[in-house]
Amino acid sequence: MPLVRRVGAIVLALAAIVVWFVMAPGESSDRSSDIVSALADYEVNEARTQGAPQQQVVNGWVAKDLLTVIAEQQNDSVNDDRLPALVVLVVLGLALHIATSTRPAEADGVASASGVPAADPSPEPSRAV
Repeated sequence: MPLVRRVGAIVLALAAIVVWFVMAPGESSDRSSDIVSALADYEVNEARTQGAPQQQVVNGWVAKDLLTVIAEQQNDSVNDDRLPALVVLVVLGLALHIATSTRPAEADGVASASGVPAADPSPEPSRAV
């Protein structure tokens, strides 16, 4: 059993290293040009406004443009699936530990549920003097 436990631990450790490096997320796309474009359009439109109602419309346009950039960033963001994979490896490690653990056995070959040996059901009779 100790050999099985050691081999299993080595395999799980190697699997964890492989999962960490192989499943690493890629790079997300750069949206700085979209942000610069939205802010440049805002400045051009803001220069042509006359009064508060037009400024509100221009502010709404830039808010819409920037929210579009945020939504595109969110759609293009990469998912990191390493943590769920590592949790699976932890569960497999616990299962290996439980499967390779020795359980204390009673004299009649039945394992005790509490791990504490049960009292002898037939104690020797006491000698009265």
